[in-house]
Amino acid sequence: MIKTKILIKLSIIIILILTGCISQRVSTIVRCDYDESKNQTDYFVLPYGSVSITGKWDKSNYNSVSGQQFFINKDSIEIAIAFNRFDSYEFNADGSKIGFEFVKALYDWDSQFLVNSYGLKRKVLETDSINNFILYQIYGLTNIDTYFLVGEKNGNVSNLSITITDKWTDEKKIEFLKELYIKK
Repeated sequence: MIKTKILIKLSIIIILILTGCISQRVSTIVRCDYDESKNQTDYFVLPYGSVSITGKWDKSNYNSVSGQQFFINKDSIEIAIAFNRFDSYEFNADGSKIGFEFVKALYDWDSQFLVNSYGLKRKVLETDSINNFILYQIYGLTNIDTYFLVGEKNGNVSNLSITITDKWTDEKKIEFLKELYIKK
């Protein structure tokens, strides 16, 4: 009788421990399509986010660490898009930072890593606390000049970037990223 009670209690404890170890996974649907009638490429990672990119953009490589999907157009301009949740970042695992506070923390965390690790420079180009985004530039060395826009809406994070190119002006890069984020 005592052995049975001990076994039952031990079984319950093991079940509780194992239940706590199960990871919370979210199923995602990823799709990328070019709509010729609208001349736009639609990319989505549901339930985290989606964008409609003017023109035809082909998927290229994918960075599984950062979650960035890279795209390239006919002019060899390369952009990267990543969607995530605000509480999936190590600096915000408890989800305490939301909205523009989160965006500022993401900018500090990500850009400072690049500055410290690679000796690059960073510059904030625009902040928008209404639409919850920061647009900034990481540059240095001869082959690094990337524009980033990080934003948060309803707990979903968008990380958009455009790499070095001499085919677009700085103003065109900035407007492209803002349009991509705001019209989604």
